[in-house]
Parts: sequence; structure tokens; C-alpha cells
Amino acid sequence: MSQRRIADKNKLIRNEQTVQKHEIETDPEDPNVFMEVWVKELTFLDIQKAAQNMLKLNDEGGVDFSFEGYWSHAFEHFIEKTNPPMTPQELLNLKGFVGDKLSKVLPQPNELVEEMQGGFQNATETK
Repeated sequence: MSQRRIADKNKLIRNEQTVQKHEIETDPEDPNVFMEVWVKELTFLDIQKAAQNMLKLNDEGGVDFSFEGYWSHAFEHFIEKTNPPMTPQELLNLKGFVGDKLSKVLPQPNELVEEMQGGFQNATETK
């Protein structure tokens, strides 16, 4: 198979059409109540920044995982917009039920680690 140089650079760059809309259940007693969340496609640098917040060097030279660091970064930077509109600070203060539902549509920490090990083909797929 012969290789071809890509002709359309726009296929390489994230754009507004690569944002995915999700409906997030917000009331454990009524599954018909929801909020809308738009999650952006991650760039290479988005993944690197998230990793910096998740992986911390400790005093012994090892690596500690900070899931709080990862989720704080993800809630603040991976979400383009919400309906009703919410600030990043408000997203960080969601009730546990809503935060858990929201986290399920964002890239998971283990997916981030896999992506950093060369699996960038699926870097922005969400469930």
C-alpha cells in the first residue's frame, strides 16, 4: 500500500464540529430531568495538560496518581458548554450524583494513560 500525504489540513485540527452533546441525568428520583453537556474533542496538548494534573512526582522520585487533579481538570477544560449554563467553578461543585453521571461521558483516567502510551487513535471517543 502506498502512502499519501494528507491534502486537507482541516482534518488534522480540532474544530467546533468535533464537540459531542450529551444529556446527563440530574435527578435520581426522576430520570426525565436532565442537563445538556457539550464535550470537546481533545487535542494532544489537552491530554498532556490533563496528565500533568493527574500524575505527580513524589519526594522519592516515584509517581502518585491524583484522580481529583484529573477530574478537576476534565470538568474545567473538556466541557465546552452546558445547558443550563454553568461556570467551571459551578461544575466543580456539582452534587455527587450529577458529577458521577457527568464523569461517565468524559474520557476516563485509564484511557488517558493508554493514550499517552501510543493509543491516540481513540483519544477523544466518549461513551
